[in-house]
Amino acid sequence: MFTQEEIKGFKDELPLKGIQMIKSRTGISRPTIYKFLEGEEIRLHLAEKIWKEGWLIIQEMKEKRAELKRHAEEVLNKEY
Repeated sequence: MFTQEEIKGFKDELPLKGIQMIKSRTGISRPTIYKFLEGEEIRLHLAEKIWKEGWLIIQEMKEKRAELKRHAEEVLNKEY
């Protein structure tokens, strides 16, 4: 279902604690998540859950970074 390239891109974008975050949000074991990230076959419904939750985490991170960047720019551009 997922190509090696897709999984690699997914893995590269996950934050350092991404695997732990996926585990805590889905209840899927770390070994199963690692198998998915290494391109090994796992049950389709588990792969879909990992994929969906991982992209949600990545999107949340991007939004947080953008918010922090906006805040930093506001602070730096503020005249005292």
